Amino acid sequence: MKKIIAIAVSVVMVLAASVCVFAEEELYSMTTTQGQYQESLPIPGPIVMQEAYSRIATNWVGGGSEFNAILNAINTPDSTLIITYTGTINQFIIQSENGSTDSAIDITPVEVDGKNVATIPCADIIAAMPVATSGSFGGWANVALIFDGDVTLESFRIVTGADAPAEDTAPAEDTTPAEDTTPAEDTTPADDAASAPADTGIALALVPMAIAALAVVANKKR
Repeated sequence: MKKIIAIAVSVVMVLAASVCVFAEEELYSMTTTQGQYQESLPIPGPIVMQEAYSRIATNWVGGGSEFNAILNAINTPDSTLIITYTGTINQFIIQSENGSTDSAIDITPVEVDGKNVATIPCADIIAAMPVATSGSFGGWANVALIFDGDVTLESFRIVTGADAPAEDTAPAEDTTPAEDTTPAEDTTPADDAASAPADTGIALALVPMAIAALAVVANKKR
């Protein structure tokens, strides 16, 4: 019995460890912008456009600590950028002096709990912006967003082990009264002959139980 309990406990511990292995790991999370024209805006909070871009991190602002942290996280294998916001963000880009051939990535969010969530594999960012992400971008570089109207940036995170969020697709509640399809009650007296097979079946089902009980009693007497 002790061996069985030990095996069961070991299995539970292995399963618990496997949950940790596949858990999401956060590599970077922005708490304050550090970009040109918006150096220290708190996140979550509204961000602004300036000269067609919203620069949220610049390599020469504040010593470039936020920019460098973002670049390092993007270059981590199997990492994912997750942007949560309200409003409309059209594109993500890392601008740079030498990256004229780099291209922006279109953002296609899903709605989760009333907010937009865009998930971008960092491998796609590296493929679209090889110059900027390589570090050989020249004298200046910006992590930037391109959007229309008012935007509140709820979070800007880079993680590993992330699953794409599922969009809220719950159908609207149907308030139409349900049709009563309950069959009319049969008031015809039950036929005693019809109930006989059921009674017989129950009796037969109890026979093995009775035999088993007798076997246990006989075994105890021995």
